Amino acid sequence: MGLSIVEIERITKEIREYYRIESSSQSIQRIKPSFYTEVREALTTLNEMAAKSVSESRIENYRKIMDKKEKLENNLRNFLLKRYEKLLRDSLFDISSKTYEPLAPEEKTFIMENHNKMMAYLERIIKPEEEPGKEEENEESISTPETGDGERKIENGQKIRTEAEKMSTVSVTADFLPVATSVGDFYLHKGDIVFLPDTVTEILVSRKYARKILLEDIIKN
Repeated sequence: MGLSIVEIERITKEIREYYRIESSSQSIQRIKPSFYTEVREALTTLNEMAAKSVSESRIENYRKIMDKKEKLENNLRNFLLKRYEKLLRDSLFDISSKTYEPLAPEEKTFIMENHNKMMAYLERIIKPEEEPGKEEENEESISTPETGDGERKIENGQKIRTEAEKMSTVSVTADFLPVATSVGDFYLHKGDIVFLPDTVTEILVSRKYARKILLEDIIKN
């Protein structure tokens, strides 16, 4: 068996207090890093207690346990609705340390992943449309056969990268919070030289957090 009833009641009371604090402020408030772990443990323990009560035919005890579970879940639902409303709101903007630091680890992952997805989406919907004929030209290039080194050859002998290889070398010009991508999380600091997917590179460059390093720059140096 996991937690005691006293510990579960403490967690329920704590959730209710977090909700009160969150409701009284426009900004995201600090919660302890172990918050979600404790909530999971409490719910797991209540489920185990309920199952044991049923197996022992202790119906009255089962009802009491389910009442405690319902109370915890209701408080948790109210808290999460209020808190994640702010997380979603703040994920639309540059995430400052003031927003990031008070979060639990699970929330940090959520807000960064959502932020990156939203930024990529916004970049896509506001990006100017390509000139007529350019899309057809790109399609012709993509339909050409691949060479042995994973690149596609076009008629004039030049090569272009395949979709999976669209990466760029960038120089980070300002500290930035972790960037979650399909190929992993990147922790960026001013002065870093990193290899990033083009979709991430475009966002960082447009927001002045990085500068793309071109082949010409390398040759000059």
